[in-house]
Amino acid sequence: MTRPRTAHPWRGVLLAILAAAIWGLAPVAVKMSFAGYSPAIISPIRLVAAAAMFRALSGRGGRWLPRDRWSWIGGVGLGIDYVLYNYGLRWTTAGAAGLVINVEVVTTIALAIWLLGERFTARRVVGSLVTLAGVIYVATEGASVRDLVASEHVLGNLLVMLAAIAWSLFAVAQRKVAHTEGLFRLLTPIFSVAALTSLPMLLFPGALSGPGGTMPSIMLAVLVLLCTAAVYLIYARAQQLVDVSVLAIVLAAIPVFAVLFAWLLLDEPLTRRVLLGGAVILAGVLLIATEREPVKAVQPDEAPMLAQ
Repeated sequence: MTRPRTAHPWRGVLLAILAAAIWGLAPVAVKMSFAGYSPAIISPIRLVAAAAMFRALSGRGGRWLPRDRWSWIGGVGLGIDYVLYNYGLRWTTAGAAGLVINVEVVTTIALAIWLLGERFTARRVVGSLVTLAGVIYVATEGASVRDLVASEHVLGNLLVMLAAIAWSLFAVAQRKVAHTEGLFRLLTPIFSVAALTSLPMLLFPGALSGPGGTMPSIMLAVLVLLCTAAVYLIYARAQQLVDVSVLAIVLAAIPVFAVLFAWLLLDEPLTRRVLLGGAVILAGVLLIATEREPVKAVQPDEAPMLAQ
């Protein structure tokens, strides 16, 4: 039986904001990791380590590889996202990447409506428009039109957008998986497939080269423990409480957190534009989070499978 739930579970929204904050740290940590490691090796390290941690926490009865096709689809999508995002971030500016990555808001909502049967109400439409307006206002600072269309940045921006689409596929596929055995057993097969998807990158010339170093290694550890393992547990829990389309809108705040972490860790300026844009984004998120109209939602363990 499908259980009714309201579209304003504050716990789920707060978890989504926490996930957005942690993912906002990821671009800064990735940039700092590049000083000691190649883009090709960062993704496999993050995914293999996370899969191993999830498997260890699954206990007896856990498994490495999926038994259902949605876990395979989600794992491949996640692996492609990691690979494309790392290379895209290497070949474009952080400001431009922070802007174009928000294509995932549109693709995630579209896939959630199509595959999960979620409703996109008028309140969510307004909230998403307000949120995206704030994101664009913040992200366009330091990202000129030339950053978006310059020949040396076009490939990077395209890779970032493709990474966003791949992540949307992961987000919706994960919701389609019947996971009644706990989060660790849900995530282990998905991350194992994602790790396998990223391993061919190690065959690239120079993939295993790099000076390493203390700070790049610390940042790589942060990426593994916080920005991969911990944040996906938080996100998976938030998915159980909030519609995927709502999560997509809340996660649009990631660029604001990225700017804040860049200010803290890289001494980049924190401007009035960022503060004002952050306030607009918060207004959009609150507009959605306070929606009180009951919304019927398909539960993760009850989602109908598409025709085999």
